[in-house]
Amino acid sequence: MYGGLLAGLFGAYSFQPYEFDFIPRKIPNPNPPVDPDKNRLFAPGTKILVITAHPDDSEFYIAGSLSQLGKTAEIQQVICTDGDKGYYGPFTDSAENRRVRRMEATQAHEAWHGKGITFLGHPDGRLRANDELVTQLVDAIEKFKPEYVLAFDGEYPPRFSHQDHRRSGDAALAACKRCGVPKWCLLFSTIAPNFAIDITDIWDQKVALLSIHKSQWAQKMEGISGMVGALAEEDGTKFGLSLAEGYRCVKIR
Repeated sequence: MYGGLLAGLFGAYSFQPYEFDFIPRKIPNPNPPVDPDKNRLFAPGTKILVITAHPDDSEFYIAGSLSQLGKTAEIQQVICTDGDKGYYGPFTDSAENRRVRRMEATQAHEAWHGKGITFLGHPDGRLRANDELVTQLVDAIEKFKPEYVLAFDGEYPPRFSHQDHRRSGDAALAACKRCGVPKWCLLFSTIAPNFAIDITDIWDQKVALLSIHKSQWAQKMEGISGMVGALAEEDGTKFGLSLAEGYRCVKIR
């Protein structure tokens, strides 16, 4: 009986898309602040590629940064899945989810002045940092030639986080190292930030961008904004700011 129960629990854990680090990851020590050439990051014409797992990730985690960078930089985005969520149950309308979430992502992308968006169409909740995904990201990087790549931190993620976030971050960093094109990877959703962008004065813009994803937050926007605000306060505290979006900067070349 206990064996069957354990097998059932393991099966349920394997089926759902989140991961929990039973042994907490150790933050690098020391982990001093890093300047990824901030003046260049915010300079007119700088090329930035944003790589995320799902259609709402960029607005949830880095909308404040994108609101500011979009004023000067040329930003393109690659979304690894369509957010179809077909794995949640047999009655999920994956095709409709895919259509709506693509539409919302495109609308948000245009709102922060993105210059191009690509959907790779990998299964939502089942993303793997395999050679296929890494090669697709290498192709995107070599075609656009960004100086900066913004992606999830797969090495130092929150202890409880979505596996797609981790895998997209792993693949993005591997792609950057393989092709050697970007100067910097700025990795967000990290427990080891060494750089932050102040979003104190544009918090309302971040909330407005989040609210574009009505299929995700329409009935719970207040709770989501509170959650995102708490994350911004946590990152801000680490850098002496009121609200911030933290990044772990990795120099590629």
